[in-house]
Amino acid sequence: MSNRDFKVSVTKLLSHPGEPLEVELAGLIGDQFVSSAWVEEGSTTHLSGSLEAVHSGVMFSGVAKVNIVTECRRCLCHSKADLVVEIRELFESDYKEDEGDTYPIHGEFVDLEEMVRDAVVLALPPAPLCKEECAGLCVTCGVDKNLVSCGHDNQGRDPRFSILDQLR
Repeated sequence: MSNRDFKVSVTKLLSHPGEPLEVELAGLIGDQFVSSAWVEEGSTTHLSGSLEAVHSGVMFSGVAKVNIVTECRRCLCHSKADLVVEIRELFESDYKEDEGDTYPIHGEFVDLEEMVRDAVVLALPPAPLCKEECAGLCVTCGVDKNLVSCGHDNQGRDPRFSILDQLR
């Protein structure tokens, strides 16, 4: 799946080393997610930065911005946030898929989409919280303790796990 929105011609760049090429791109990167965070459906990813010819290829330096949705690990509520990711990656014309952590130059073009997808997935929070002081769900009745005080004392041990005490 290739997105033309993230393809950039590097012909002029490769023939004039040292002259950076500024890029401002926007497009969809598809479904990107980890267990409790994902790119909001239909959210446009904005990429800004510069490409510069270097000895071994083309270096991209910039920032990607996209809207994400997270699910709190304590109360399971969903919240939206802006994800901003700094990116610095190398594109090589003699790219070998099984070697290193670079991206390929395809003839006279670089396709920044895979780089953006990789950076966004790695930056998604693996276990987000809606707020640092989130009280979570009551283990007895299941209510959101941020919204309702149910009166249950959940400080003790859950009796359903008492059978595990025999393993000591």
